[in-house]
Amino acid sequence: MRMRKPLLAVLLIGICAMVAGCSFKDIDKRFFVVAMGIDWTGKTDTPYLVTLRIAVPTTKFGEGLAESQIEQLEAPTIAEAVRNLKAHVDKELDFGHCKVFLFGDEMVNHSMLVPLSWLSRRRDIQLISYMAVARPSANKMLKDNPTTERIAGNSFLLMFGKEGTVSPYTVTEYLFDSVRRFKETGLDPILPIVTFDGNSYVVERLSLLDKKSERLELDAEETKLYNLSANAFARSGIPADFRGKRIVLYVAHASRNVSITKENIPTIKLKLRISGMIEQSDTTFNPSTLKEAQRALEKSVNENTMALLTKIRDAGVDPYGFGLHYLAQYFGSERDWQHWQEVYPQVKFEVDAHVTIESTGLIR
Repeated sequence: MRMRKPLLAVLLIGICAMVAGCSFKDIDKRFFVVAMGIDWTGKTDTPYLVTLRIAVPTTKFGEGLAESQIEQLEAPTIAEAVRNLKAHVDKELDFGHCKVFLFGDEMVNHSMLVPLSWLSRRRDIQLISYMAVARPSANKMLKDNPTTERIAGNSFLLMFGKEGTVSPYTVTEYLFDSVRRFKETGLDPILPIVTFDGNSYVVERLSLLDKKSERLELDAEETKLYNLSANAFARSGIPADFRGKRIVLYVAHASRNVSITKENIPTIKLKLRISGMIEQSDTTFNPSTLKEAQRALEKSVNENTMALLTKIRDAGVDPYGFGLHYLAQYFGSERDWQHWQEVYPQVKFEVDAHVTIESTGLIR
């Protein structure tokens, strides 16, 4: 028994001596990728163009002083491109701080399955990363720097993360939600579209996809309405014609409810509850005109939402997840899903918007 303890100690020391040291590298030996772009080249041998925007550490901070380095490479696969790009830099590439992934128009129109497969498999990529379409290409977008950017890649985080601007035209899409939407039955993917106007990034349009590629693009007003009707996004604005003039309601609170009837041709009933204050108007309001204005706003929301839902249905996509809601509501089986796919092009919509004007604003 006395001999066993010394032998065990010698054995443990020998094992520890054979164990290799950890591969951890200090921060000064790392390059932090802050944004990544993936484009489709269409080439047979190198169909993928991968672009990395790497933050360059600096002691100076200020508008227009954000320093970054762009590395790009064409390769047969995304994994090979990233692996090869390591030979183009003198430090280890770290994706732990990369929270923005951009996809060029050609990539989105071709197929999103391969990029999403690579992103979801990498252990060092955060599932809360932001996803977006870069127009015309992700490579060009990452090379364009906003004049007001203080930290490399920070403009994307401020826009999509709502830490800076909060816009009803900007729809935020996360990696984990994109993976779910591409796989989930009865729910189709969405991606915001990013453009560059010469000074800053612009995010005001939305791309609707099926399980593979883009099927429909929403303009700015349709994107704002989608954000309101699908996400109950407040801080929006609802315009309406009232007595020959234009009024605008600032949306302070919004809620939504969806129910679907179980008929041969189902009816999707969407109820919206909206409240806010009159933000702009040339009309003097009293109790009677206030109710009339509410009805005008409700009519505007009903008509525009009906038109949007019909347009999306006719494109053959379901970003609202009505199909998933239908299966969940009626404990749908495979036969119910097949029936929904057959009748979705003919489903009916009923939109019931209830608008409450809480205030007419301050008149000084």
